[in-house]
Amino acid sequence: MDDNYPSLILGIILVIFLSNSQAMPPHNSLASYSFNPQFCIDTLSGRQLYVGEVFTRLNQCVRVQCLGTLQLWEDNCKVPMTLQGDCNVLPPTDANLGYPKCCPLYECKTYEASAQGELEQTNTYDHAGNLRTSNVTEVIVISKELRPSGSPDKPAVPVRQYQV
Repeated sequence: MDDNYPSLILGIILVIFLSNSQAMPPHNSLASYSFNPQFCIDTLSGRQLYVGEVFTRLNQCVRVQCLGTLQLWEDNCKVPMTLQGDCNVLPPTDANLGYPKCCPLYECKTYEASAQGELEQTNTYDHAGNLRTSNVTEVIVISKELRPSGSPDKPAVPVRQYQV
């Protein structure tokens, strides 16, 4: 048995060595260290975006983002549904601004009349429906007498304005 002992040890070492060499992947220095970029392609602009990269399409006010699933996500300006009153679109001052600064604002006016006068409220909202500014104009009627003919169509009393 002593004569077989060294060959048994040598056989075990050989089996361990062969099993380890088969479990390891073949070593190819170029293949294992090559950079494999993952990106999305925006078909409208032809631009390549890496995962997580964001850009705004020019003259469209659309933000495009490449997701980890290699799909594009687009955000654009929407008209808020909660606007009240007589609303007008205020275009952005600079069309080349990034999203959401390139989205238009919405100016809405409401009127309320009473025996004491008239109240005009002007609210400005962004594309998400958030109130940006509010302005209240109040015309107070002091005398209900008719103005003489030929007088200008201006209120008889000064107008007070409040900036909120």
